[in-house]
Amino acid sequence: MKIAEITEIVEECEDVKTFFVDKRFDAKPGQFAMLWIPGVNEKPMSFSYRNGFTVKKVGKFTEKMHELCEGDKIRIRGPYGSSFSPKNGKIEIIGGGTGLSPLRFLAENLKGEIKILLGFKNKKEVFFEEEFKKYGEVLISTDDGSYGKRGFITEHIDVDANYYYVCGPEMMMKKCSEILKSKKVEYSLERYMKCGMGLCGSCEVGGYLVCRDGPVFKDLPEGFGEYKRDATGRRIKL
Repeated sequence: MKIAEITEIVEECEDVKTFFVDKRFDAKPGQFAMLWIPGVNEKPMSFSYRNGFTVKKVGKFTEKMHELCEGDKIRIRGPYGSSFSPKNGKIEIIGGGTGLSPLRFLAENLKGEIKILLGFKNKKEVFFEEEFKKYGEVLISTDDGSYGKRGFITEHIDVDANYYYVCGPEMMMKKCSEILKSKKVEYSLERYMKCGMGLCGSCEVGGYLVCRDGPVFKDLPEGFGEYKRDATGRRIKL
């Protein structure tokens, strides 16, 4: 575990901030680290940069993260998990919400004709648009039509690409798998985690441990999009 100092905080949009630290990690796109705030909790976060994590305020831990300032310190262990395998050619990136974090890191490692589809609930939640424009053509959709195209991002998938990378809300990813079932796809999954190293089993889905066997999968495990596990390990239907 490393003690890292926060060197810069970027407000990406409402409730989303990127935290840059004074340590660069030997991480690959798609991998994650466990971030620990003493006295609060420890949570997994995907690398959005080798020295940065993009965090949405959704609970006690992330609320505390958003209260931190430049100069504050956090504890970080990792990187953990599997990574994306960057390809060349006609590539499509499909992301939603904070699923954009590992996809941003991936985009800077790709070469070819890259199209990036980003889905959000509304205009207030849009972020990383200019960042992704550095790497390819960007199309944005919002559920309410307040920015970009109206509707779900899955409505704009081009089935003629050579390779696809997907990360976002679970039901969005499930829909992508139905549309792209005969295509070459890599998915980055999110699950509740305690240890990050395959010891506690809290991130199990379909017989796989997301922290150890993933978070990047070429096929979605059985049960993905159907259930998740809570802090006690109990299955909860989605």
